Amino acid sequence: MTKYFYEETGMYIDWNQLKNLPDIDTFIDVGVGAEGTPDLYEKFSEKKLVLIDPLDEAEKFYKENMQETDAIFFKTALGDSAGSLQINVEENIGRSTILDVSEINFEGNPIDQREIPVNTLDEILKDHQLGKIGIKIDTEGYELNVILGSKKTLLNTKFVIAEVRHNHESFKGVYKLHEFISEMHSNGFVLTMILTAKPFIADLCFQPLDELKS
Repeated sequence: MTKYFYEETGMYIDWNQLKNLPDIDTFIDVGVGAEGTPDLYEKFSEKKLVLIDPLDEAEKFYKENMQETDAIFFKTALGDSAGSLQINVEENIGRSTILDVSEINFEGNPIDQREIPVNTLDEILKDHQLGKIGIKIDTEGYELNVILGSKKTLLNTKFVIAEVRHNHESFKGVYKLHEFISEMHSNGFVLTMILTAKPFIADLCFQPLDELKS
């Protein structure tokens, strides 16, 4: 029997809903980390993969694990404008963040700080023909900035899965949940699935409203 709710932590997890995602031509993974997103890579194994992450550890994962796939890698962070920023690299690479961690989310001081390039998703994809797109975003509190730099890309996007912050300020100055949802609405997307719900984050799936009506 599948376990959906974890009483000890208050976590709800239901990745089985990925089977309901619409068909696409290209899957874009924003925030690859050191281990990638294997469930989604497997689901879209016959599709083109675009992996985006500013860290050496993510580039190493790509080079060691993705050479037999139709995948390309961009070594950059994404935001609402181009430039450069400093990222705090944590021992758990997946927790590395451009923002400052708040007290309730603190697990230890960064093990490194690196200057990284920042681009918009629209800019790095402008010369690529990707067809119907699906996007996953996990950027430790920078998800709204990614969306703000993706308006053209979203026109061809069939779903966005984002690890969205909620309820608590787990990073200093992080966006509010209503701000992220409002921005998705302004681009024609509505919430269709809650994949996980955890104390500080929820993995939410958004899809274009017009296509749900058809």
